[in-house]
Amino acid sequence: YWIHGHQAHEISDGLRAAFIINDKPNEHPYQYDEDYLLTFEDWFKEEFADRMYQTLNPKESFPPPHGYASGLINGVNGNVTQELKFHPGKTYRIRLVNMGDLNSFQFSLPGHDMQVIEADGEYSVPYITDGIDIAPAQRYSVLVKAHDTDAYNYHFNATMHANFIPASPGLTPRVYTGNIEYNKNSPYQDTRAFYEKPDFKWLNDIEMEALDGQPAMIPTRNVYQDIGNKLYNTGQHLDHINNITFAMPNVPTLFTALSMGSLAMDPR
Repeated sequence: YWIHGHQAHEISDGLRAAFIINDKPNEHPYQYDEDYLLTFEDWFKEEFADRMYQTLNPKESFPPPHGYASGLINGVNGNVTQELKFHPGKTYRIRLVNMGDLNSFQFSLPGHDMQVIEADGEYSVPYITDGIDIAPAQRYSVLVKAHDTDAYNYHFNATMHANFIPASPGLTPRVYTGNIEYNKNSPYQDTRAFYEKPDFKWLNDIEMEALDGQPAMIPTRNVYQDIGNKLYNTGQHLDHINNITFAMPNVPTLFTALSMGSLAMDPR
């Protein structure tokens, strides 16, 4: 899991962190020797308030000047994050958390098989894949079995991108690489052909199955929401739900709920 600030969009200015809840030793469905955590973040040089002003300003182009972020892995520049040390024959759990604001990260580990065993805190039936496109707020765990030899080291890849921001060389997408170190004296394996293979498989999470096998919940009522974006007389394009745009409440929603008594549970 992960935690982050929402009230004033503090997440964008760095108030975010991974939150790992460990299973009891006798309740863990998968066995592995060690685990690693990789957190991914998009980092903007401007504070959120400045970026929001530019985004909502009808006189600004899109994407606005702040639209291109840098990528962080475990809180530092994605290209200098600490290496993951592998030992021959061992199995590793790698926890992947996208704590970013806008950008997705495409993660792959060339030269190794990845088995996805968890998504958003729920264990899954193992899903073998070559790469995972991790959207903001998504979390996955993968099992990776190390090779039986330390003859080579490897790189992992994390490409930061946002489909709604036009590609611009050197700005987006941005490619970050980290190291999988078996032996500091070994050379790095050339894995360029990994991305060219015709059967390269990206994770399709709609194909995943929950490990506990619980059936889908049966709905008891239908709720219809008209979600869209309109140009308003202020000159701004704003998102809306049922033709209502968001307005910051005078009192935080949680405080309102705690002070309303039984009305807090009234569905009307």
